[in-house]
Amino acid sequence: MNNPAATTPPTTPTTGGARSTSSSIALIALALALLAIVASAIAWWDASAQKQDMTQLFGGKIAELDKQTREITSRNDALLRDMRDNQNRLAQLQLTLGELQNQRVAIEELTRDLARAPEDWLLADIEQTLNIASRELSLAGNVRGAIAALQTADQRLARTDKLQTAPLRRAITQDLERLKATPAVDTPGIIVKLDLLMTQSALLPMAVPSSFKQVTPSVIDNAKATNWFSQAWRDFYIEMKDLVRIREISSEEATLITPQQSSFVRDSLKLRLLSARTSLLARDDLNFKADIKAARDLITKYFDPKAASNQNVIAVLKQLGDNTVMIAAPDISLSMSAIRDLRTLRESREARTNRASR
Repeated sequence: MNNPAATTPPTTPTTGGARSTSSSIALIALALALLAIVASAIAWWDASAQKQDMTQLFGGKIAELDKQTREITSRNDALLRDMRDNQNRLAQLQLTLGELQNQRVAIEELTRDLARAPEDWLLADIEQTLNIASRELSLAGNVRGAIAALQTADQRLARTDKLQTAPLRRAITQDLERLKATPAVDTPGIIVKLDLLMTQSALLPMAVPSSFKQVTPSVIDNAKATNWFSQAWRDFYIEMKDLVRIREISSEEATLITPQQSSFVRDSLKLRLLSARTSLLARDDLNFKADIKAARDLITKYFDPKAASNQNVIAVLKQLGDNTVMIAAPDISLSMSAIRDLRTLRESREARTNRASR
C-alpha cells in the first residue's frame, strides 16, 4: 500500500504570497479611506446645501415677518388716526348736542314767554324798570335816574285798564314824593369842576416864579452914553439889578421851594384833586372834604395869593368843600313790594284758572 504521507510533499509559505496579501490589505484600507473621505465630502456638501437652504428659508421668513410687521404697524397707525378722528367727531357731536340742548331750553323759555298775556309782559317790564331804579339808588345814589324810572313806570301803568294797578301806583307815588324831597348831589357838575381845576393846576402862578422878567431902568436905558464912564455905570447897574431881587412872600413854606421843585407841588395838587374825584364817586364825604382842604392849603402856601387865577381856584375849592357828597337816598321798597304782590296775585289767579279748565 502506498503511504499518502510519504507521497505528498510538505507545503511551506513563500515570501511572494505574504507580500501580495499585505498589499491587498493596504489597497482595501486605502479604498476604505477614500470611500470615507468621499462620504465625508458628500455629507459635508449635503450639510452645506441644507444649511444654505435653511438660511435662505429663514431669510425669506424673516423678510416676510418684517413685511407683516410693517403692515401691522401701518394698520395700527391708521386705526389710531381713525380713533382720534372718531374722538374728535364725538367731542364735536357732544358740543353740538350741548348747543342743541341750550337752544331747546331757550326755545322752551321763548315759548313760555310767547304764551304770556300782554299784562304779564307789562308787569315784567315794570318790575325790571323798578329793579334798575333800585340799583341806581343803592350803588350810585342816582336820585334823578330813579325818579325818571318811577315816572316812566307810572305812566305805563296809567295806560292799562286790565290790571288792578291802584296799589302799585299808590306805592310808586309815595316813593316819588320821598325821592323828590331828597336833596340831590350834582355829581357830574362837581366832576367837571375838578377836571377843570386839574387842567389849570399846571398854569397857576407860583409864589416863587421859575423865571424873572428882565427889568432895566428906563432912565438909564434912555440916557445917551456920552462917555465911557456913563457906559460903565449903566452896565454895573444892570448887573447889580439882576443879581439882587427883593420880593414879598407871605408864606414861609414857599421860600423853601426852589423853582425846579415847583413841578412836584403841581403834581401834589393834581393828585389831591384826583383823590377828591375818586372820593366823590365813592360818596366818601370825609375823604372828599379832606382832599379839597389839602388842595386849598397847597395853593395858599405855595402859589401866589395875589394872582386872580389863584383866588378864583381857592373860591371854587371852598364852594366844593361846602357840598355834602354823601346823602342817604331813600329806597323804593314800597314799589318793589307792591309789584311783587301784584305778580303773585296774578300767578295764583292763573293757576286757579288752569286747574278749573282741567
